[in-house]
Amino acid sequence: MKLISYRTFRRALRSFVPTSKLGRLALYFLILRLGLALVQVTLLWFGRTQTAKSLEGWAIWLSIVTGVLLTIVLLRWIRREFMWRLRNRLLVTYIFIGVIPVVLIVSMVLIAGTLVLDQYATSQIQQELDAEVRGLDLLNSHFATEISARLRAAATPDERMLAGITDRGYLSQRFPGLRLSLWHNGKRAADHTLTGTEASAISDLPAWIKGPFRGLVVEGGRFHMVSANVVWRGAEEWIILTSVPVSKEIMDRAALQLGEARLHVGQRMTKGAERQQGIKVRSSDAATGENVNYQFSGRPSVIGGTTPAKGRYWDPAFNYGTVTTPKDWKTGEDTIAALSISTRPSALVNRLFAQTGQLAPIFLGALVAIAVVFAVIEIVAVFFGIGLTRTVTKSVYNLYQATQHINRGDLKHRIAVESDDQLAELQKSFNSMAGSLEKLLAEQKEKERLENELAIAQEVQATLFPREIADLRSLELHGVCRPARTVSGDYYDFLPYHAGTGQEKLSLALGDISGKGISAALLMATLHSAVRVYEFGRMPTRQEFVRAGAAAIAGAAHVSREGPRELLLAEGMHSPSHVIELLNRHLFHSTQPEKYATLFLGIYDGQARSMTYTNAGHLPPILVGDDGSVRRLETGGTVIGLFDNMTYEESVIQIRPGDIFVAYSDGVTEPENEFGEFGEQRLIEIIHEHRHLPLPRISEQVISAVQDWIGSAEQPDDITLVLARTR
Repeated sequence: MKLISYRTFRRALRSFVPTSKLGRLALYFLILRLGLALVQVTLLWFGRTQTAKSLEGWAIWLSIVTGVLLTIVLLRWIRREFMWRLRNRLLVTYIFIGVIPVVLIVSMVLIAGTLVLDQYATSQIQQELDAEVRGLDLLNSHFATEISARLRAAATPDERMLAGITDRGYLSQRFPGLRLSLWHNGKRAADHTLTGTEASAISDLPAWIKGPFRGLVVEGGRFHMVSANVVWRGAEEWIILTSVPVSKEIMDRAALQLGEARLHVGQRMTKGAERQQGIKVRSSDAATGENVNYQFSGRPSVIGGTTPAKGRYWDPAFNYGTVTTPKDWKTGEDTIAALSISTRPSALVNRLFAQTGQLAPIFLGALVAIAVVFAVIEIVAVFFGIGLTRTVTKSVYNLYQATQHINRGDLKHRIAVESDDQLAELQKSFNSMAGSLEKLLAEQKEKERLENELAIAQEVQATLFPREIADLRSLELHGVCRPARTVSGDYYDFLPYHAGTGQEKLSLALGDISGKGISAALLMATLHSAVRVYEFGRMPTRQEFVRAGAAAIAGAAHVSREGPRELLLAEGMHSPSHVIELLNRHLFHSTQPEKYATLFLGIYDGQARSMTYTNAGHLPPILVGDDGSVRRLETGGTVIGLFDNMTYEESVIQIRPGDIFVAYSDGVTEPENEFGEFGEQRLIEIIHEHRHLPLPRISEQVISAVQDWIGSAEQPDDITLVLARTR
């Protein structure tokens, strides 16, 4: 046998310990109650009964508190565990809506039927007893008539006279134990009792009998039927009193075909009287209005009839009862008596429908048919309710499982729609949502991939712009490009060339590619590499090869095959117009027809302080003099890449010390707001106003002014600015 480790036992024991505060509190009270019960058992074991009883109050209080707490904990557990599933909730809801009302209605019908049958059964017994009392009263009236006639004939009332009147055969059978007495001025004048049976115990005339009376009375713990009538002989009042004990024969007639009837005498309980086992009833005293308790215990005073035989179907025996108010013979006050009957529903129904004759079976059959129809309707309702519940819960379960698949990243999961209702539309909507999520996630991944590629392209493009600008002895340089998107279609470059001691030359380029985005950035890279290749007229170095790209190398090879035109300057650099012509031919043959570029290319000679330039359709750069004069560099031709075999003019311009060379793209001058374009004039004014600041500060002022002009709107185009100032 394998022993369980202590850690495993502790873990298993901990699983039974409640985690909530209310659960722990209920557990503590339960432990206290069990401990107190153990203490009580121990005390009883050692014979300390009084001490154990003294703890009974604490035991009851702990039991109530523990029961309430455990009930709340159980309800919470049911709500958390059992009611978590929608199917269980719907079933409980259906039970509350459909089943419980039916149960309540059936219960109400049963309770009402029980009360009706109770009242009907007891009322039938009471009516039969009242009929017996009326029969006795009728007989007493007959006696009174005969006695009155004899009294008027001056006969002396005695027992023989009463015996002559009562000595009738049917009287002994109808009212066994009948007793007839004649009273005059409160005294008995004559008395006669039928022999052969137990006589009535009524032997005196109470003071409360002042006139005619009939009813049930209680005397000596027995029930009696009493009738009193008054006759007159002259001015003399005579009272004829007839009494019969309520015997088994009378109860047999009263309970005929109904059941076994019983009459119980109620004992009035006084203060200090010992209470006995039995039924207790509280009533109001008619004289004082105070509540009086009556107790019914022991055997009944009289029993009559028998419980009917069981019918064909379900026919249990029931005990019905009611309370009657017979007179106390000595005091004349109402007392409490109990009338009970043991019978069966079939006997009561037969008695109830006895007066309808042949219609009784029809009524019973109709009631049974209605009950069967209602039962069938309820069964059908339960069937459809369970079916609808399964439909709803199945759809919800499918949705729940689908959400779990989506939560795990399985976006290809779809729900199999099998119905055509609102829940089916919800499932279709979920499938559509899952498809949209799958598509959106794919698009998001593609977008992230493109963003990563754009980030890489931005890093690569950033390497194409001059990183460190080494100023010449006679020239300050500064350039900046702020893209409207991730990558830019603008281009600028500085290419210094040292031909010899004391000589310094610089090739300065600024271009703008048609369009925006990746295509413009790729064409800008091609233009960058081609300018460097054509400008120097040689194969680029390894670093230039990496920055320029294979496209530029292919373009260089293509141009070199076009012909022998290699117009190198003495210093080793091509002229700007020659380079522009080569670039035009290269772009025309290697790009799409709608692609073109504008380009300004100039070569600065530091020794001569002059610039040889060509402007291929770009916005004319300007020279802002220290005196505020403005010169525009417009010589050149049309854009490159749009037409083949184009020639371009070039020009030479002298740059005075202090002049600021300004080359810019259309992203500087063309932004608009409600006041119009930013414009070239505003650019010139800013340059002239801040002409004594360092070139980076001047660039910041220009870009800041452009941003203020745009405002909160999106930057429409790339902003590129190149500044140079002679010393």
